[in-house]
Amino acid sequence: MVKYISIIWNKGLSNVDTNSVYLTSAEKDKYALFLDIINVKWDELPIKKRMSMAKKGEALIDDVNLKQVATLLDRNYSSLYNTYVSIVGDLQAILGTEEDDVKRLFAIPSDVYHLYLVQHSDIYDFVQILLRGGDISFKTFLAEHDSSKATVLRHLKQVRDLTRAFNLRVSYEPIRLEGDEKTIRLVLSALYWLASGGHQWLFEEINHECVLSAFDYVCDEFQLQKPNLLTREIGATILAVTYYRVMAGAVVQPDEKLATIRYPYPNLISDLLAADFTKESTGLRTCLAELTLTEGRSEAAGLFFLLRYCPVPLRSITSTKVTADWADERYIPEIHRFVTAFLERIPFDIMHELEISQHTYDIFKNALLTTTVTTYILGMDATSVVFNELVIRMPQLKPNELLHKKISDTVDYLLFEPAFSFLASGRENLIKAYYNLIQQVIQQYHPVSQVKVALVIEQDYIGYMDILTALDNIKYVAVSTTDEALRDADLIVRTSSIALPENVNPEALYFTWRLNASSDHYARLYGIIHELWMQKGTQA
Repeated sequence: MVKYISIIWNKGLSNVDTNSVYLTSAEKDKYALFLDIINVKWDELPIKKRMSMAKKGEALIDDVNLKQVATLLDRNYSSLYNTYVSIVGDLQAILGTEEDDVKRLFAIPSDVYHLYLVQHSDIYDFVQILLRGGDISFKTFLAEHDSSKATVLRHLKQVRDLTRAFNLRVSYEPIRLEGDEKTIRLVLSALYWLASGGHQWLFEEINHECVLSAFDYVCDEFQLQKPNLLTREIGATILAVTYYRVMAGAVVQPDEKLATIRYPYPNLISDLLAADFTKESTGLRTCLAELTLTEGRSEAAGLFFLLRYCPVPLRSITSTKVTADWADERYIPEIHRFVTAFLERIPFDIMHELEISQHTYDIFKNALLTTTVTTYILGMDATSVVFNELVIRMPQLKPNELLHKKISDTVDYLLFEPAFSFLASGRENLIKAYYNLIQQVIQQYHPVSQVKVALVIEQDYIGYMDILTALDNIKYVAVSTTDEALRDADLIVRTSSIALPENVNPEALYFTWRLNASSDHYARLYGIIHELWMQKGTQA
């Protein structure tokens, strides 16, 4: 039976990303419906119309056809209506109004609504305590939120899963995080970033501009490249978390593994005490002044590690006269030699076989270096942990046993060398980290699975070449115009309902193409192809 595209198009509507460590099932349902209402309207309007409205500052939503949304989502109208009423109440609270002007209510950005839900959750209150420390017991927390232990623990599941994945422990008497301080700061920074995504400063006790200035100062002192404005906010979040942890008496301890980074850290303590942006915080200045020279150096090392190697690694500043990885060769020489040797020894020419540019290869090598550092120092593949625990929409690719063997054999070969023996204890984590990274790169630049697209289109020069060129530029698409391609095609793009041969793949999807295709039509086709690719690339 022919599978029409409209089925995927409509059913896919409800698959919006609402994964949030802070939201309960009911809150996720509200947030998903909010996004779905916007998406329905978005899909109704042609691209030219949307562009025109955006330029004029016109509201996207002027009415809500809830029955239409219920039909598209295959949801019960009554339950959807109750959820919608709750959403309207939330949006009114954000605006501080009792008006039900749909245009105003649904003009609220999605991240603003998400943050509203977050800040009204018991999970966010719990994370606040984890950050600030103190002596608040779990019993007191339950009483203040008028909730049961079972309910709160259920709400906290994703947060608890994340902390466990990073080898941290949540203690409840009093409420606090226990474990490696660097890791605690990494996790807390991630949790706060997930709450707001940078659109609002969440640390009311400290001046936002002062923290941004401090971040710029630290980047200069560490000779790190200035990031874009959003990544700058991530850096400010890390500094804010650092502030609260230092104020709570939690200090990064000297670490043999951390000492692998040979950067000549400046005396940030004395510099910060003399800097203008610390004048507003007498408490911070007092805490900094009480740190020993060793503690100050450890704090600088921990901060450099978080900014340079995770969660969004900042590159070192280099001149045009030195190689891209000059700083890594100088400051992490042992790890740099290991990664370089790995790339030289592995029986797989990544750059040439994947046909990637030198620039892309340099980025890939830097990712390997960063992954090696974090895996060695933290004892885990931090990047994979973050994706697995927080970004579940990322596909789990089908196992590639040959690739895994090449990686494990090469790592084992290198670990026999005395110079690399310091990495031996983390062998399994290192292999896992390399495998996850390289597999993702292969999937992007030389995909193992491709979407087979058969074109049944008039072979006139303009219209035909237009779509052929568009599809040829997608690495994970194998496009063909031959009749033979119909036998195993995943997608058949056609301009006519002409009868096709009997040997056509019965599982193939059909997409009707218009030769004078609009931008909207191209977007629909790309959306279908991308979804097919995601499905083919994941595990059964």
